[in-house]
Amino acid sequence: MRTVLTLFLGMMLTACLRSVDELSVDALPIDRVTKPNVVCFISPQDTVLTAKIAMSEPQIVSSFTESLVVKDAVVLLSDSSRSIQLVYDDKLMYYRAVPQGRFTIRPGMTYRLTVSMSGNRSVTAEATVPQAVLIDRVSVDSTVTRNSANAALTTYTTTLYWTSPGTGRNGSNYYRGWAEIDQQIVERETGLPVSRRTSEPSFFVERETGQAGALRLMTGQHTLLTGPTTGTQTQRIRAGLLTTDENYYRYHTSLREQFVNQQQNFANPTVLYSNIAGGYGLFAAYNGSYITVEPANQRSSK
Repeated sequence: MRTVLTLFLGMMLTACLRSVDELSVDALPIDRVTKPNVVCFISPQDTVLTAKIAMSEPQIVSSFTESLVVKDAVVLLSDSSRSIQLVYDDKLMYYRAVPQGRFTIRPGMTYRLTVSMSGNRSVTAEATVPQAVLIDRVSVDSTVTRNSANAALTTYTTTLYWTSPGTGRNGSNYYRGWAEIDQQIVERETGLPVSRRTSEPSFFVERETGQAGALRLMTGQHTLLTGPTTGTQTQRIRAGLLTTDENYYRYHTSLREQFVNQQQNFANPTVLYSNIAGGYGLFAAYNGSYITVEPANQRSSK
């Protein structure tokens, strides 16, 4: 599902904290302490393979400032028998390839990312695609807080439920939720529509060590502010349970820790996790299962 990948790439490429010096890649001296910073996700649901590459300062900073973007690398994605090249797109500012059946991302397989640059620089990383886990059901609950003007601030909690497949030899499973909630704002007296909103709840990554057959759940939240004379109707819920590899989990855990430490003004920033040999960043795999629910005129706030 490309929407999911766009969401994750957007977070990684625009919310990776602060930028570095405004330097041209060509102006970097050969002995400057910089490394390629790579972000690439793969999934069996992919219709387009993408990767973004830039030069970065040391690992406590992850930046894709335009002047540092690497545009002339040779980017190869391969499995045990095939490979495909990702080509730089000037408009999108990242590398991409449309496999169209020529290269398939399969569960259980290990893939290798190789990035070759000028000056004999190269970085590599590997990621193994996990098996998908089916969603049993999804629910949306809400709590309402009204201010002095009687406007309603509604907090929606989206809950994903699934049955644990067991952790097997690896000892852990890693998950992240995703959802897109379509809601209509209506006049409470007449039921006439006022506007439409599409929201994406915030989910964190989670680690599971439970036994097979155990019931599991994960929650994400979003808020919606409506006027004193309006209510909301949840019309469609699209939800996904993403089974991720350990690299994905560890990177996002360190990213969250770094953000919290910055908010608390800690002296020593958290170093971002990386599995890129010879560089910074992340090459990770996930596999999603998805469900769509269309509640019948479910009024979520009054």
